[in-house]
Amino acid sequence: MDGDAWLGSMWRAMKALDLRRDPRFALHSGSDDPPEWKGDAKLSGRAREVDDEERKARIRSEEDGSEEESGSESESAGQFHLFRLDIEELSVVRLGDPGDHLVIESWHPGRGVTRVTRD
Repeated sequence: MDGDAWLGSMWRAMKALDLRRDPRFALHSGSDDPPEWKGDAKLSGRAREVDDEERKARIRSEEDGSEEESGSESESAGQFHLFRLDIEELSVVRLGDPGDHLVIESWHPGRGVTRVTRD
């Protein structure tokens, strides 16, 4: 949303409390077992909590298609944690063509994209 990656969490969930304590995150794609495996992706960086009720209401309304008003909920009903993800690394590992080697592509701010192949 708005050019940023976001992560939501149920109110007071351990994931959210952990990110409040230590904002580092790594988000991995699911991985199939061979021979179906086509590749994996990973985002990592820091998650910054956003406590902007207008933005949260906007996200909530876009998610469920409603026009919800901010501040109309009870203390915990409808509350959630919202984190903006500051991405510091992105990597993709996949099979090359032909499938006899790996292709590893990664991106880091200031360094751009690098590509490595491995037998």
